Amino acid sequence: MAQNGNSLLEYIPGSHTLLAHKNSSLPLEGFSENVRVSIQEYAEDSKSEVEKGNNFLQWVLTRVFEATEDDAADAIVDGANDLGIDAYLPVDFSDNTIRLFQSKYGTSHSFEAIAKFKEDAKRLLGKDVSKMRPELAQLVTKIKEKNLKIKCCYVTDQKVEYQDDIIEIIDIEKIVQKLWERIKKPAAGKKSSIKLERMLRHENTILGILKLRELTEFVSKNRDYVFESNIRQWMQFKTTVNKGLRETLQSNPGKFFYYNNGITIVVSDFEELGDNLIELHAPQIVNGAQTSNSILDHSKRTKNMDGSMTVTIIKADDEQEQNNITKYRNSQNSVRGKDLVSLMDFHKSIKSQLKNCGYFYEIQAGSFDTKSKSKQSEYQGDSLYNEYLPDNHKKVIVAKDAIQALVAGIEQRPTEAYSSPAQFLPRGSKYDDVFNDNLKDDYRILLYPYLVKEYAKKTLKYGKQGGHKTKRYATLFYVGVYFRILHKKILETKGDFKSDVRRMEPIFRSFKLNSRILKIADVVVTKFLEDTVVDDEIELANTKHNFFSQHVWNDSMLRVVDKKIRQEEEEILALKKLANNLF
Repeated sequence: MAQNGNSLLEYIPGSHTLLAHKNSSLPLEGFSENVRVSIQEYAEDSKSEVEKGNNFLQWVLTRVFEATEDDAADAIVDGANDLGIDAYLPVDFSDNTIRLFQSKYGTSHSFEAIAKFKEDAKRLLGKDVSKMRPELAQLVTKIKEKNLKIKCCYVTDQKVEYQDDIIEIIDIEKIVQKLWERIKKPAAGKKSSIKLERMLRHENTILGILKLRELTEFVSKNRDYVFESNIRQWMQFKTTVNKGLRETLQSNPGKFFYYNNGITIVVSDFEELGDNLIELHAPQIVNGAQTSNSILDHSKRTKNMDGSMTVTIIKADDEQEQNNITKYRNSQNSVRGKDLVSLMDFHKSIKSQLKNCGYFYEIQAGSFDTKSKSKQSEYQGDSLYNEYLPDNHKKVIVAKDAIQALVAGIEQRPTEAYSSPAQFLPRGSKYDDVFNDNLKDDYRILLYPYLVKEYAKKTLKYGKQGGHKTKRYATLFYVGVYFRILHKKILETKGDFKSDVRRMEPIFRSFKLNSRILKIADVVVTKFLEDTVVDDEIELANTKHNFFSQHVWNDSMLRVVDKKIRQEEEEILALKKLANNLF
């Protein structure tokens, strides 16, 4: 469990690596908050205290221990004469270890409950099975027949300062930590083999020559997780390198070895199986994602996969060392604002939070399409938030689109978001204006502006498909106007709009109310575009594109915007009263 300070570790020689590892593993604030809210919402959706406890246990079994919904339901044996056991996993007794669970939600947790669970677990196997409920009798019988090792887990949504050699305490902080480590290390527990043409072993490193065909097979099998630590994935930038890679692969694959720097794979461990076959534990391609994806794409177009490349395989089980390898092998890509590892952590947190809402946050272009149809179908969105989206929306939120809407709306910079969204992406000149250490990892900061933008296109006919001669250019301007009304007139936000993200939630979850705010914003934009002063400014800009990319948010135009907002003051005041009733 997390504790304040580093305690005795500070004074132990050689402990700096441990401290760095410990500190780098702390979950981000927004992620932790999202987990806590998810638990509360899931547990509180019940009619009794008993049902709350069962809901909490179901949440833990499915989220933390990755049981299916059906297995979790079968695993729960809580009830009369449960012998102190609330659940067990796995339900099919397929492992040589069985986990026994006792869960306590809310105020039902106590140290006495931990002590009782400990005693109940000790006496379990000595009980007479003929006097047990059938499911418990089967549990005890299977433990004895299979000589299963028992692991006892006490789970609670409370913070617990307690350690025990027999009982594993999984309190709220450990729940958050376990989930954080899973998204931080998606390759944990994964194994995959790769065959090299030639290799040289040096300490914890293998330098090898790899056939392009072999790399294609390796990436195809492991694409779901193998790029998660690659910084370039989180960059979303384009270079001429990919074009050169493709040309070499098509015209002269034999030269690929000489023209390309190769790839770096970091693993937690590796085993030499003989004949240059290497089994990789938790493999991550930390440098060479562009190369790997270009080769994989090329393999779909041709059977000619001649050629080889260099590969460096580095064993680094320590998280800080893995981060350093990732950082320095990508050091040519300087990033301001959040450092490279923090950048990955931020977007991994957002991705996890949006997944909890049923949306896939696409950081790497095309990554959703690489998933199987069954995996894609798992993303159904949120029934309330889906109201803002087109009926045919895939429930995929592209990171670049969400960032563009964030800049236009919450940052109130629609002209810059329209003219050059790339400047707010990593390596962009204004990236650190938004993505700095003050930005909390809260999915709502990205989701809500995105929903407004999609609603504008779906319902209000903004964008290219809307058919309006001017509004086709005005989508991001509309997003800016909406948030100007929401924060300045309805929420009366003081300072940074991001500080009011929590107060936005009840409004966005009240679609009936918010649709009125969205429509009043459209009225303001429509009247703005009909104003003769605006006509003159559009003419001065020469084209509508120039107007919305450079002029529409200047001081004189904002005066017109605010004038049009004041003209709708009566309706806005009514909406403000309705919104206040939600808080």
